[in-house]
Amino acid sequence: MLATTILFAQQNPDVEKLKIKVNENSALLKTNSEKALIEAKTLEKEANQLNAPELELEIIVNQFNHYKRNNDFKNMLATANLIYQKAETYKMPLHQVMAKRYLFDAYIFSGLPDEAFPQLEEGLRIMNKTEAKDSLSIMTKANLFIGYSNYYLYEKDYENQLKYLKLSGNEAQKLPNGIHKQRWLQTYYANIGMAFKHFNLDSAKYYAQLSLSKNLEQNNSIKAMNLSVLGEVAMKESNYQNALNYFKNAEKLQRFNNYMNTEDLFRNLKEVYQKLEKKDSVKIYQSKIDSLNLSISQNQNQSLHKLLNEKTENDYKIYFYIFGFALIILIGIIVLVVRKTRILAGQEKVSQQYLDKVSENPKGEDYTKLLEMLKKNDPAFMFYFDETFPEFSSKLEKINPKISSTEIEFCALLKLKLPTKDIAKYQYIEPQSVRNKKHLIRKKLTIPKDRDIYEFIDEI
Repeated sequence: MLATTILFAQQNPDVEKLKIKVNENSALLKTNSEKALIEAKTLEKEANQLNAPELELEIIVNQFNHYKRNNDFKNMLATANLIYQKAETYKMPLHQVMAKRYLFDAYIFSGLPDEAFPQLEEGLRIMNKTEAKDSLSIMTKANLFIGYSNYYLYEKDYENQLKYLKLSGNEAQKLPNGIHKQRWLQTYYANIGMAFKHFNLDSAKYYAQLSLSKNLEQNNSIKAMNLSVLGEVAMKESNYQNALNYFKNAEKLQRFNNYMNTEDLFRNLKEVYQKLEKKDSVKIYQSKIDSLNLSISQNQNQSLHKLLNEKTENDYKIYFYIFGFALIILIGIIVLVVRKTRILAGQEKVSQQYLDKVSENPKGEDYTKLLEMLKKNDPAFMFYFDETFPEFSSKLEKINPKISSTEIEFCALLKLKLPTKDIAKYQYIEPQSVRNKKHLIRKKLTIPKDRDIYEFIDEI
């Protein structure tokens, strides 16, 4: 857990009073976690009303630590996300990094290392973009490195575990001399001792004793870690009674440990009792291990369900947005189709009025011959049409040089004043297709909206 001391610029008396309450709540968390949680909910609202974002985040961190202590992974995840969202809203990058560290804990305790590691990577990315060099930034970066070391411990990569612990120690050395730096070093030595127990017992023992020797108010979780390390060293040295004493003293402080350390402690106690041939005690600790594993499994299952539900909700949102976007497009298409249908119907009405008003279709030998050729689908139709109306095609090409031969042929039918139904019959297409072609020809020849297409073509 990253403990932070935040300096406030504001001198608001209410904020100062709230700051005292928050510190008291942090202390209460160690003795009466449930009561501290209830108070924290009220203090969170008060901090929000007073516009004290640092205090608001600190009190939410207290809630996170309550859930962490009680292996409530689902609420750890929810609270860590809340911290990140608020830190992002308040534009507080260091607190965003802290939130990513808390999210890492929530995921790693939930047994989801693949979800956990990216939180550290994102936290480091944010950290590297900040320019702050104060104590808070130093502690934040050091704590991020401890997160990396915990990840590699989970993966049993002890070399990288030690590497990142040393990086956290390098950061801690940058703190100004004082009690705060000494406490950080005490934690650092305990962590180093935990790392060395896997491959160097002498170093593990040295750093555990060094951490315990610090003349400071002992942090119970740190003390439990050191006692557990010394117990493991004693057990590997076959000094089982000493190992038992260390483990039992650590057990008195087990409620300050995370469940991973607690499970290790129970397994060590079971093993040392086996060495001492105390079968009843072996059964007791096997029962404790089973009970802890059952509780953890249930909490991890709830956390996994929450994560899956969130992903499902996000998927639903994506599908909703896609559906909404498609619906908007569909509605737009429908509107355009309806609008176009109305326009074409209006144009047809005007065309019919024009055809009714003008004289009947041209009579004579040329017209009759062209009509017969059209009915027979004679390929020579356009050759004879061009002879009858020699300048028609060239005038169309002058209006629009890109007009195609098929479009000129269609205009020839309009020149003959054939109504839509007759064009459809002779060309073996639907009347709607004829109307659509007329619409395209209007655009191609830039016929004004107030002009009828037959009238326009007739004047060419």
